[in-house]
Amino acid sequence: MKLFWRSLISLTVTLSTINGGAMAQPKDLEESQPPPELSSLEYFQGSWRCQQPAAPDSPSGIFTWRVKRDLNNFWYLGNAEEIKSSNDGKLINSREFMGYNTASKKLVRYVVVGNGNSYNLTASDWQDEKLVWEGTIVRMGKSTPLRQEIIQNNQDKFTATYFIPDDEGNWKSVVNETCERI
Repeated sequence: MKLFWRSLISLTVTLSTINGGAMAQPKDLEESQPPPELSSLEYFQGSWRCQQPAAPDSPSGIFTWRVKRDLNNFWYLGNAEEIKSSNDGKLINSREFMGYNTASKKLVRYVVVGNGNSYNLTASDWQDEKLVWEGTIVRMGKSTPLRQEIIQNNQDKFTATYFIPDDEGNWKSVVNETCERI
């Protein structure tokens, strides 16, 4: 057992001391630059006030969503803070990364939520003022397909509809939200 721990510690130290330059590409390659496809996410940069659900006859949750470009401009970081809960009064916050995966050639979005949920989504690009994210939500130990359609109403307002599959596998709307720039 002692030998196992020594080997593990030795391996950890070795891996942590590997110089990033040893794994670098040949010197003739240019320094890495953020992909131009990130411009597709620029619309979201700034501060937003969002309401969920958007229907006036339903209890609403209200949150602020702040999005900024960060990490050497390779990612957009989102921070949502609920300011009014629609449920039991427990305010929920989330953090997210939005970027572009140069291998899959897709926009990517990773969200972790203060209630234990997480989202992993991809999108192609805006089509006629509409951006469609598809992937999964992990909630209470179960992974469920998820689709989010975002429609730009104008430069300062968008609507988002979340869908999950019904029993026949068709997308069914489960949550609507509206967001306005503040």
